Amino acid sequence: MNLRSLKRNLNINLDSWLFISLILSFFLLAPIITLFTSLATQNIDTFIHIAKTLLPEYIKNSSIIALFTGLFTMIIGVSTAWILTMYEFKFSKFFNVGLILPLAIPSYIAGYVYSGIFSYTGVVSRTARNLFGYNLNLDVMNIYGVIFIFTFFLYPYVFIIARSFFAKQSLSMLESAKVLGKSDTQTFFLVVLPLARTAIVGGVTLVIMEVLSAFGLPSYFGVQTFSTGIFRTWLALGDTDAAITLAIILMGLLFTVIFIERKSRGRRQYSFTNTKIRPVNKKPLSAKHSVIGIIVCIIPILFGFILPLMQLISWSFMTYGDVLNHKLIKVIWNTLSIAVVGAVFATVMAVIISNTSRLKKGKISKILSKLTTIGYSIPGAVIAIGVMTFFIFVDRKILGQKVFYGTLFLMVFAYIIRYLAVAYNSVESGFDKIGMKFHEASRSLGYGKTKTFFAVDLPMIKGSVIGAVILTFLEIIKELPLTLILRPFNFETLSTYAKRYADDEMVQHSAIPSIVLILIGISIIIFFETVNKKK
Repeated sequence: MNLRSLKRNLNINLDSWLFISLILSFFLLAPIITLFTSLATQNIDTFIHIAKTLLPEYIKNSSIIALFTGLFTMIIGVSTAWILTMYEFKFSKFFNVGLILPLAIPSYIAGYVYSGIFSYTGVVSRTARNLFGYNLNLDVMNIYGVIFIFTFFLYPYVFIIARSFFAKQSLSMLESAKVLGKSDTQTFFLVVLPLARTAIVGGVTLVIMEVLSAFGLPSYFGVQTFSTGIFRTWLALGDTDAAITLAIILMGLLFTVIFIERKSRGRRQYSFTNTKIRPVNKKPLSAKHSVIGIIVCIIPILFGFILPLMQLISWSFMTYGDVLNHKLIKVIWNTLSIAVVGAVFATVMAVIISNTSRLKKGKISKILSKLTTIGYSIPGAVIAIGVMTFFIFVDRKILGQKVFYGTLFLMVFAYIIRYLAVAYNSVESGFDKIGMKFHEASRSLGYGKTKTFFAVDLPMIKGSVIGAVILTFLEIIKELPLTLILRPFNFETLSTYAKRYADDEMVQHSAIPSIVLILIGISIIIFFETVNKKK
């Protein structure tokens, strides 16, 4: 073999994009691998005690919350998505955006609000006493309150996915059902719902993953779940080994949910049999049915956005003198800066790995795509413990001194692991849209992979890259458990700042940082809906 052919083979086998992607993937997996390897040296005495006393309660509460939240979010998300897809009525355009707005309010902030609304001095109890002379004693700080709040603040996951699926249905299928004598209701249950099963189950799975990984709301309401158990074991009991064991059990539970969802989906695939696809034409509703449609759509917005925001605004007028100061400005800066850094780095990694996946078809592509999305299925508390354990090992055993532990680097690293999937999905969709023709044309003109990427591919997916940064940014600013564990001393974000006030029995003071967080989320959601509508 001559020198030229050897060089050619090395260029093929030692692809720089693949090499960088594999290195990045290794670092993404390292904290998770560290969790499992640490099991061999753990002291299990505390965990045995937890397994006998608290673990059954963790499993019971987490399962009940996940089951009923999944059921109720499915009902709300699917029904509203179908109404807005099929029918035209007053305010329907507003509802298309308004039904997504609850995503801008983190569930733990919703918990602070509703605990205040239904407290003895809250607006509901005071109104009942003053107007009706009735002493209303409605306690929402229990497992039923957790389900209620999760339902009205997580249903948009199902709504968005179901609406997207319903909008792509061909009118011919609905007309065929009508020809067979089926009503609109029968058509929905017998034709549309079975076809949309995969999409709906996918949305509900996202909801369940969010519920099982949530910490702030169950912790504030005093409901013992896996996430609260991990924090209690780690911070209150000071037992790292038992916390890691709980984290691995929770991770196994989440992977079980994902496995069941994939198995239930099986090999089902639905596609159109010809290219004559007619989009669904919305039917105008009569005045009577319009009222029903408005009521169905306004209830989730009322409980999931309007009431919480009104209560927060009311509290902000009571406490702005104490909260509006240089400390809040610093907290806002901390939140925005750490979120921007995390979002940018996550998007850069997503671009590298996604580009490698499309260039290297086959098993490598599948493995890389799965590695990038694994973090989103792991709770923030679990990732935080894995990252901390890994870098403690690096500092002690490899570097011999404290370098990474207690720094912002750990937060950014953990954010990338947790939300790389969000950036990856956006970037991948951009690559799917442009295909390979332009890339191959550039390569045929003698340009290399890297030069082609910067000259051809990147400009064409610019919108998807920007979208990836914004979506990842939105997720990071709302993250609570991961931030609580990994933040350096005296470093606050808007989420931890609001939680600190709530934990100190100063719920009203959490209003302004919560409103700032919500306004950022609203701005991003409206921006995305506007861009998607134009597309």
